[in-house]
Amino acid sequence: MIIRKLFKFENAHIVRGCSSERCRASVHGHSYKIEVLFESDYLDNGQMVYDFGLMKQGMKALIDSFDHSIALWSGDDVQY
Repeated sequence: MIIRKLFKFENAHIVRGCSSERCRASVHGHSYKIEVLFESDYLDNGQMVYDFGLMKQGMKALIDSFDHSIALWSGDDVQY
């Protein structure tokens, strides 16, 4: 059995290594989707592959750290 959950978030970045100056200096964003799948041949005592509530709780911190934020390259100035 497979269970899945789709998470969506918005994030921005700068492409520092591209060829044009405009591209290297322009912040732009994307809509991202992450799909998490759990597969098991066995069910737990609650007859579930995994508790969706626990999975969503664990993913929330990760997704929230990227949602509506900007991803910086390690060489970028954080004050930028």
